[in-house]
Amino acid sequence: MKNSGATFLDRYSRFSVSKLKKFTFVIPLVFVLIALAVIIGIGETTGDYSNGVNIGIDFEGGTMLTVNLDDDMLADMTYDEHVDMITETIESVEDANGSRVSVSYIQQLSGDGGISVTFRYKNVSSDDSEINALNEAIIAAVDALYPEKPNSELNFITYESIGATAAQDLLSKAGIALAVSTVLILIYIVIRFTPTAAFAAVLALIHDVILMFALTVICRVQINSSYVAAMITIIAYSINNTIIIFDRCREYMKPLKGMKNIDYDAIGDTSVRENMRRSVFTTATTMVTVIFLAILGSASIREFCVPIILGLIAGLYSSVFLATPMWAAFTRSWDKMKAKRAATAVYGGGASSVKDDEDTEQVFPVEKRDDEDDDDGFTPRKTEKSGKQGGNKPKGKTIYKYSKKNTTFKKKK
Repeated sequence: MKNSGATFLDRYSRFSVSKLKKFTFVIPLVFVLIALAVIIGIGETTGDYSNGVNIGIDFEGGTMLTVNLDDDMLADMTYDEHVDMITETIESVEDANGSRVSVSYIQQLSGDGGISVTFRYKNVSSDDSEINALNEAIIAAVDALYPEKPNSELNFITYESIGATAAQDLLSKAGIALAVSTVLILIYIVIRFTPTAAFAAVLALIHDVILMFALTVICRVQINSSYVAAMITIIAYSINNTIIIFDRCREYMKPLKGMKNIDYDAIGDTSVRENMRRSVFTTATTMVTVIFLAILGSASIREFCVPIILGLIAGLYSSVFLATPMWAAFTRSWDKMKAKRAATAVYGGGASSVKDDEDTEQVFPVEKRDDEDDDDGFTPRKTEKSGKQGGNKPKGKTIYKYSKKNTTFKKKK
């Protein structure tokens, strides 16, 4: 009988994100295409493609109608019955053009002596006078539901309208916040690591934003100010996982400084294997906490938690499967570009000297930590390719084995 634990560990030790990159880069595109299909489908059904994205009144303009239900009101009917009755009344009122609003979000806030319920709906007109007239008509209709408590005396029904100008201002500020945070992250990684690592990290963050948005469209999550706060939180959380993996790559790169033809894919695979469990467990524990908050919390907490859950999934995926392969590809291209520039400067653009360097592939060892076994991790190899014209060099490989005694790699006989 096979040992399943040993089999899993054996497969895990050979796990390579660089070999899976053809598939891992396609999966986000699938979700983006699904999101586009949802937007097009809803747009064709409703006649307005903007309805495909569930934009809240924070960014599109609308009204927040608040009804304060005291204990006497709740004694006659349950909370759900009150909400259903008020929602039906709000959506039945028509403006001068015969248009009706649709309640998109209901927020509950419990307090001393009752419950405050806020109904959010988008404005059906851009004219302020028409918006105010419709809101006054809605208040009158809701007030008629409670004749024993006239709103003119108790003022238990209030509303606040957000115009399109204010909504656009909020949207522009949210975009500025995202752009500034991304630039600051880019500057930090360039100083801390390398430009290629910074470029890979920023592309991974862009992936997180796009994938999080695609999942938001698919799951019909409302995009409002809480969503922007959740997105900025996810950017900070995702870049933390990416930086930890890049830091391990940097440790492996230190003894290889100045060498040629480094196997960056192998360095990235080893770094991911050593940090993947930590990234998965950290994300899982955070997600469990956020899920319980979403289940047990109020609606305002839930509208923040749901985007966080979607963002955690996107961030974990990018830090493990995308950021490191992109770093390896960019660093390899950067080395080739520097080699060509150096050859041009020394040989005046001659191709023969550059080809001589490319004919011999040198794979350089990555130093292992003392707490690792001898046979795990890298097995660096040095291979000799075919030589110049006029004859072929014999193909062969030299295997290097790690020695704990002097922390170097020696030839294995």
